[in-house]
Amino acid sequence: MQNKKSEIRKIASVKDKIKDFFTKKPVPHSAFQISSLYLTGGHFSPSDGKIKNHFVFPLERGIVQPSFNKKNIKKPELLERKIKEGIERLRISDHRVGFILPELCQKAFVFSFDSLPPSQKEREQIIRFRVKKQIPLLARDARVTFDLIKSNDKVNILASIIRTAVVEEYENFFSQLKLKVKTIGAPIICLSNLLDWEKEKNFLLVNIEEDSYSLLAVLNSGIVLCRQKSSTHEYQNQESLGQKNATIVQEIENTANFIEDREKKKIDSLWLRIGLLDSEEETFSYLKGELTFPVKRIESLLKLNLTAQEKKMLSPLIGQIL
Repeated sequence: MQNKKSEIRKIASVKDKIKDFFTKKPVPHSAFQISSLYLTGGHFSPSDGKIKNHFVFPLERGIVQPSFNKKNIKKPELLERKIKEGIERLRISDHRVGFILPELCQKAFVFSFDSLPPSQKEREQIIRFRVKKQIPLLARDARVTFDLIKSNDKVNILASIIRTAVVEEYENFFSQLKLKVKTIGAPIICLSNLLDWEKEKNFLLVNIEEDSYSLLAVLNSGIVLCRQKSSTHEYQNQESLGQKNATIVQEIENTANFIEDREKKKIDSLWLRIGLLDSEEETFSYLKGELTFPVKRIESLLKLNLTAQEKKMLSPLIGQIL
């Protein structure tokens, strides 16, 4: 019985670490998410787990073009108009806010080590070396944030890389609207907070956006893989929709097979969030029909008084704040 309690505490500890990743400071009660085609916001009450006010706004194509290396906000005056409208909807008095970056603004990797030196400086040097092997032309202003996740006899590192220039672009934009960004999150990490890792021990989590999709794999309640992919097909017609869906299915199958070969363990289920304002049902039905393991909607976990569409679009914010 004691061993079982110890194991539960260990799982909870791992989940808490992931929840804290990107959000080391106290979490504000209001937050925004920006993508290439939508802007969402929510004002939350963490004490009772409720959302007080929220909005989901479409964005015209070209206002924001998410990028790891380049300027993201292409039409600041149009984005400012939308955010001001959102601020009025939220009715917030505290100017400290959380923010979820577009998925393509950051890169994340999971590195496995037999052991790491106790010195923080030495660890950082080793991890940065591994990052540079993945991104040979790593910019000098790149921030490398990492967290340790022990997995059996291995030490797994979840490392995230983002350029200071990109972070400051968004921080300065919100600052002009008298908002202070206190926490910054990545969509796939925020979504992972919604899952009960004591029950869901071996799963894939997939977040699909207009311009990207990301995958996070968890085995034995620990992250073993995280990756982001840009999409070459836009959801503009039925043909491009089919092409993109087929590409995503292939990537999911390749990832599941890779994990099974390397870890000698199978994925039990796939949790899916489709961050699209339309074409959602076609994408979900296609993935469910093509994949061999159960496919579940991440928004089905949420017990809030919201429509299914609102739950889906706001789920990263809910994962960051609540």
